[in-house]
Formats: sequence, C-alpha cells, structure tokens
Amino acid sequence: MNLKSIIPTGPQVAREALIVLGGMLLAAFILSRFPKLQKFVTDNSLAVKDDKGNTLF
Repeated sequence: MNLKSIIPTGPQVAREALIVLGGMLLAAFILSRFPKLQKFVTDNSLAVKDDKGNTLF
C-alpha cells in the first residue's frame, strides 16, 4: 500500500485551509448583516452556562 497516494501534499492542505477560512469569514459576514438570521443561529446553538449566566462554551 502506497501512503503517498493517501496523504495530501503541503499545497493541497494549504489550499483546503484557505477555502475553509474563506467560508468561515463569508458566513460570519453574512450573519452580521442579517439580525434575524443571527438570532436564528443563536437560538439553535448549544451553549453551556454557569449559575451566574456566564457562557462556558
């Protein structure tokens, strides 16, 4: 079995990282422009809070 055909090269990893980072930035920009969409995402997110109301994660 040849591992070189399975493991991606450095440029392939860098390209995918840039694609993911760009997608995250685009999603954050879109969410910042639409308050109703931002509220929808916040309402459907799982957040753990302590007794004082602070968000832990």
